[in-house]
Amino acid sequence: MTLGQGGEYNVHMIRARAALEALEEQTLASYGSRSSRSRGRAHAEPEPTLRTAHQRDRDRVLHSEAFRRLQHKTQVFAVYEGDRCRTRLTHTIEVSQIARSLAAFLGANVDLANCIALMHDLGHPPYGHQGEVELNALAREHGIEGGFDHNLHCLRVVDWLERRYEFPGLNLSWEAREGIAKHATVFDSPTTPEEFRNTPQPGVEAQIANLADTLAYVSHDVEDALYYGFFTMNELAALDLDVVNEAIAEAGLAGAPPRRYVRHGGLTRRIIGRLVGAVLDETDRRLSALGEAPTPDDVRAHPEPVVRLPEAEEEQVEVLIGFLLRRVYRHPSVEIMCAKGRRLLRALFLHFVEHPGHLPRLVQERLRSEGDPDDARHVARVVLDFTAGITDRHAVTLYEQIFSPTAPLLPYID
Repeated sequence: MTLGQGGEYNVHMIRARAALEALEEQTLASYGSRSSRSRGRAHAEPEPTLRTAHQRDRDRVLHSEAFRRLQHKTQVFAVYEGDRCRTRLTHTIEVSQIARSLAAFLGANVDLANCIALMHDLGHPPYGHQGEVELNALAREHGIEGGFDHNLHCLRVVDWLERRYEFPGLNLSWEAREGIAKHATVFDSPTTPEEFRNTPQPGVEAQIANLADTLAYVSHDVEDALYYGFFTMNELAALDLDVVNEAIAEAGLAGAPPRRYVRHGGLTRRIIGRLVGAVLDETDRRLSALGEAPTPDDVRAHPEPVVRLPEAEEEQVEVLIGFLLRRVYRHPSVEIMCAKGRRLLRALFLHFVEHPGHLPRLVQERLRSEGDPDDARHVARVVLDFTAGITDRHAVTLYEQIFSPTAPLLPYID
């Protein structure tokens, strides 16, 4: 198996980059992002022989340290509360799978949608959204412009903080970075960076990842909450939502107790299946309204997202989110865990700001090489990046090592 002069393998079965790009031209819908037409990267690099631009984006995200750390970051339930609940990593994988399916059904670029879904939570700090609230308050108290937002921090992670190559960051394509800069859900509405403000919407693949995020957490949070007994199947059915009750009836789970049957009854996959079908119907209608062959930029220029749920299903999802807020996200046990996490993060942040010499040595190198180590705002910025990047488990270990008089002073890494 050898490379020909044109950079393609001289074996019929091997599809190199040029062949994959040609396949995209033939098979993607008019609005799908073609890898060969990417707006490029901040740092010039030779094109790979085998992979397309967006396959390279996806692979770089998967191999990043920030992605690996998601396995020990809280989704809703703390990672040390049991090994059956979702973590930030398993949530991300579920979002990725829904995004891949939607992209394939719609004729969008599966690799790009997959990449955006895989990295959409790379900027999350320990302890979920409440950890973000605490770091935002600390950032503003220490004069960091813009505070802290996990979406914008994700962009900082992939543009600057990851160090695996000869340039800072992962050097992702413009389209992948757009997907993070414009990631928007019920719980996410960051200020869009200037670079991406020229259109009201992102490309269709980013919109797919946005909606896949909502579909994933709504369905799997229902499953986890039922398993842990936050509410019963009867209470869920009492919401009188067609998308839920039809799934309950089809799975034969009416009146079933939590724990024993929920995991194996197929409730989650049936809810997701119904919502995905509804998304496809509504998105097809909206895309048809854009004309015969809308382009990626036509999708971006549209005042509203084209990847949407129909109004009826959208309202049902909003009711379900409200129910989860009342019964799960604001449950005393969850709020106690979040309050503990916030106090822990505040204590760590303030300690490292006051004692930057206690930071891991690699972080101290950043402190010296990227600014004035005596500048209080620069110190706070580096400490914020470090604190946001660690996992829940690492945060607990650091807290014990720093504040417990009996904890062993074992070496730790950043």
